Amino acid sequence: MSVGKTALRAYKTEIDPNPEQIVLIHKTIGTCRYVYNLFIQKNKERYEESEKFLSGYDFSKWLNNVHSKQEEFKWIKDVSSKAVKQSIMNADGAYKKFFKKLTAFPKFKKRSDYGNFYLIGSIRVKRHLIQLPTLGKVKLKEKGYIPFENVKSCTVSREGDRYFVSVLVEEDKLPKTETKKTEGVGIDMGIKEFLYTSNGESVANFSKSEQLIKLTKSLKRQQRKLSRREKGSANFRKQKVIIQRLHRKIRNIKMDLKRKLILKIVQRNPQFVTIEHLNIKGMQRNRRLSNSLQQIGIGYFIEWLRMKCLEREIELRRADRFYPSSQICSGCGERKKMPLHVRLYDCDHCGMKKDRDLNASINLKKAKEYTVLT
Repeated sequence: MSVGKTALRAYKTEIDPNPEQIVLIHKTIGTCRYVYNLFIQKNKERYEESEKFLSGYDFSKWLNNVHSKQEEFKWIKDVSSKAVKQSIMNADGAYKKFFKKLTAFPKFKKRSDYGNFYLIGSIRVKRHLIQLPTLGKVKLKEKGYIPFENVKSCTVSREGDRYFVSVLVEEDKLPKTETKKTEGVGIDMGIKEFLYTSNGESVANFSKSEQLIKLTKSLKRQQRKLSRREKGSANFRKQKVIIQRLHRKIRNIKMDLKRKLILKIVQRNPQFVTIEHLNIKGMQRNRRLSNSLQQIGIGYFIEWLRMKCLEREIELRRADRFYPSSQICSGCGERKKMPLHVRLYDCDHCGMKKDRDLNASINLKKAKEYTVLT
């Protein structure tokens, strides 16, 4: 039994703001969006005029001392300064990632029914409410979930007609019981089956579940109804809320299924987990695969798996992008071409016959060249 150190943990729960607080939440999200877009626009203009890049720190000084003092922009001061500051730093970070060729050029944020902002400062939590800077006391729908002490910061978010708060809390790590490591596992992800493990287990594509099929059909019907509503009318807004709730329900079900699947994998405490390096952006350019990939959400699965492996001290490996896991025979090591429509690996050398995804997962487990992610 080893004693751990402190760690930061996030707690997300729904809040029940009053009408005045809802107005302020909408206003803060809108202001943060305006400031973010203004930072991008300002630096775009400076680039076209061959001027030096304006950093987040310098932009913040200009915004506070010049821009927001103009009569028509004084409303910027009506919301939390910390939220505005964080929005500036987010835009600054997006530019820096672009300069390092890690991401594409920063995009302007559009007005929508979704958004969030960051708060730091005096945050107090009680069983039934949370006190936030600027917003004041806000009711919690889930009572007693958030710890009362060591709250560092929080993010308030809007998802359609519902509002949430995600609180970052510093906690002592739970004492870790040393358990025996089991054999490593390889995971092959695909479209027909969501994933295959080297243990022979397969998980069907989540979109094939009866519950999600029914919800998807209902969503299509509700979207057709929305198309017949007059844009901007009261009926249009009501129908939009119905669609947002269906989207949220579908997303939450998929998220829950993925998290339970990952928990099942890491609870076995394998020595390592090996995944393939998928070119998700490249695959999404294929019009036949893009919709299926979007429905599966492989990116979220990989990120959550990485977090849980880090938490449980399991080595997460990622095989080389060009490692031919589907083309190699897991029995004898011979290699042959495997078009995507061929679902059975039939080795001409040793006679082994296996599902192509199962064969690929076994090869991933055996992979010698990989990058350690955790």
